[in-house]
Amino acid sequence: MTATGTNGIPITGEPLLSVRNLKKHFPIKKGVLARQVGAVQAVNDVSFDVARGETLGVVGESGCGKTTTGRIVLRLIEPTSGEIRFEGKDVRAMGTAELRALRREMQIIFQDPVSSLNPRMTIGAMIREGLTIHKLAEGKAADDRVRQLLEEVGLRREYATRYPHEFSGGQRQRLRPACGS
Repeated sequence: MTATGTNGIPITGEPLLSVRNLKKHFPIKKGVLARQVGAVQAVNDVSFDVARGETLGVVGESGCGKTTTGRIVLRLIEPTSGEIRFEGKDVRAMGTAELRALRREMQIIFQDPVSSLNPRMTIGAMIREGLTIHKLAEGKAADDRVRQLLEEVGLRREYATRYPHEFSGGQRQRLRPACGS
C-alpha cells in the first residue's frame, strides 16, 4: 500500500523539506557600545520533515516561534544554527538566484486572512505584485495570469478589481495562496 499526502499525491522516501535542529537566537544588547548581554531564544532545536504532497500545519501559542520558523526556512531571516534541505539541496548554502527560485515553490500561509491581505490594494494588484517580484509575468500576461489564478481558487475573474474587505472570510482564505501571502 502506498501512502498519500493531504492532496492525494503519493509520498516518496526522501522528504521534500527536511529541517534539523533549527535555532534562532536574537541578541539582547545594552550600553553605549551595544554589547550583547543575552539572547532571546525564538526558535530552539526544531526538527521536522514534509513529504511531497503533504501539508504541514504549525500550531502553538502566540510568540512561540511559528512565524520565525517559517521565515528561517525561506531564509528571509538567517538561522543561528541548524540544517534546512529542500529537494535534497542545502537551503543555507543557496545564493540569491537559487533562493528566488525556492521561494516560488514555498510560501507561508497565515491563519488570519485579514491581516495577511493589504487593505489598500486590490486583489488583482496583490496577485500581480507576486508575479512581478518573481519575474513570472508582466503586462497583459500578468493580467491574464491574475484572472486565471482567481478562477483556479473558485472566484470570478472580475473580482481582481475588488479590495479584501469586499470578500467573505471563506473567499479571503482562498485568496491568500493566490496572493502569495
